[in-house]
Amino acid sequence: MSAAVEEPAAIHRRVAVVYNPIKVDEDVFRRLVSAKAAEHGFAEPTFYRTTLADAGEGVTRLAVAAGAELVLAAGGDGTARIVTTTLRDTGVVGAIIPIGTANLLARNLGISLDIPRALDIALTGQARAIDLAQLVIDYDDENPVYFTGMAGIGFDAALMRDTDTWLKKTVGSAAYLVAFAQQLGYRPRVVRYRVDDGHHAQRKAVLILVGNTRSLQGGIDLFPDALVDDGRLDLLLASPRTLAGWARMLAIVVGRLRRTKVVEYHSGERFVIDLDSDAPWELDGDTEGTGHHFEFSVLPGALHIIANR
Repeated sequence: MSAAVEEPAAIHRRVAVVYNPIKVDEDVFRRLVSAKAAEHGFAEPTFYRTTLADAGEGVTRLAVAAGAELVLAAGGDGTARIVTTTLRDTGVVGAIIPIGTANLLARNLGISLDIPRALDIALTGQARAIDLAQLVIDYDDENPVYFTGMAGIGFDAALMRDTDTWLKKTVGSAAYLVAFAQQLGYRPRVVRYRVDDGHHAQRKAVLILVGNTRSLQGGIDLFPDALVDDGRLDLLLASPRTLAGWARMLAIVVGRLRRTKVVEYHSGERFVIDLDSDAPWELDGDTEGTGHHFEFSVLPGALHIIANR
């Protein structure tokens, strides 16, 4: 009696790829992802393109509903934020293929900026739990927004809004310095803020940043004590009043200076920030709208992302 022939194990690990088509040569990118998936034992990936109408949330939900076990977010920080935060509470693991300008979450997680290497990490690495930041604007509890890296109010959001897209594509992060110079006259705002259950404090500030991650592009540690899995957020308030003060704030932003009266740091699980008038706000580099009342809170370990560290 002849021995039974063993059938090869079925490849059933299902991977979906949500990608920004503006950032890649689609045919080349799809072939590379398919080859890497086959190399690492995954079935043929399902690809979902982001659009102007759907920056990633809708197609990520489609991928989850279709049974994806792993969702790759291929794009810049906006795509990474939208895809990964949409995966909260789904049990589906996310991974990042960084093909944007800054790629801040990828950098903070130690993910290679080389696309083939990033795919190897995504398809073979271990998932880790990281924190998610929630933001409620102007008491709209029914429509919170989420981010993984940093959020800015006022100066920072105006900086992101006014950075020329063509210049950013051409010279990269240097484009932000041009926009920085254009914002030098930004008016300080009266800011009332509360950390956790503490008392309200008040000061004037130009720059208001809340961070879940440590570093900016170029290895600049804007929040040197921040960790993506410490269950806390970090708050930076900066209030330059003179040209020298603006120079010191720029030194903070580029990581050349840490301690100065111009800048104030806080750490906590919840921040409530009130402004004297509406100001623009941004999430992970994308200016989203305006508001005057902001409630930040941390959701510890809410996301599972494949990363190097």
